[in-house]
Amino acid sequence: MVRKPAKMYRNISKKAYTRREYMGGVPGSKIVQFEMGNLSQEFPTEVDLIVEEACQIRHSALEAARITTNRRLMKDVGRSNFHFKVRVFPHHVLRENKQATGAGADRVSEGMRLSFGKAVGTAARVSPGQKLLTVYSTINYLEKIKDALRHAGYKLPTPTHLKVSEIKVSGRIIAAPKLVGEKVVAAPVVVEEAAAEPAKGGKDAAKGAAPAKGGKDAAPAKGGKDAKAAEPAKGGKDAKAAPAKGGKK
Repeated sequence: MVRKPAKMYRNISKKAYTRREYMGGVPGSKIVQFEMGNLSQEFPTEVDLIVEEACQIRHSALEAARITTNRRLMKDVGRSNFHFKVRVFPHHVLRENKQATGAGADRVSEGMRLSFGKAVGTAARVSPGQKLLTVYSTINYLEKIKDALRHAGYKLPTPTHLKVSEIKVSGRIIAAPKLVGEKVVAAPVVVEEAAAEPAKGGKDAAKGAAPAKGGKDAAPAKGGKDAKAAEPAKGGKDAKAAPAKGGKK
């Protein structure tokens, strides 16, 4: 298959053609991996490859840029020292009205004007200032990363430039996502035990509790009915037994 030059597809014209559920025979995208390197760690330095013109980038060009960047990063930086990410996806489906070529095909090579065509590939539509590729790493490997992204820009049909920025990280290791099964989790055991135990201040709590102050079984209050058994008050009826000094016998 003869690959046509990128200038035939780089210009954006008409609406995007992305509804694949209504079309058949769309070729698969060559780029299938969008994140590479160390995905479980935070890095303080971000280097972006930014496009300068609005255009369409075919999936083959994106894959070529990804391969050359990843290869240089793996060789010069090391897998555990970077996080490489492709920021766009080739949603737009490219169409082409195939025509006969070769000698003796002059009469059928002109074709229909403004024909719809068949799907021949996919492309990503980008706008000026959009981030295309991003590498997260440390400041020690900045020059190696810039060189890798600069070579990736040679594979694209648009001028590009690099942008370096610092990220505030928490300094912790990000846990890898874990798959959660469809099994329904039962209610916590603690909740079930709390429902079985009697509530504080309930019926059973009142039986074994100490009698409240001032109840029937409580100690007699001072000056109450049972206070007569106590010692007689000074100057009462029983006080006649003790004769007063200087009085009649």
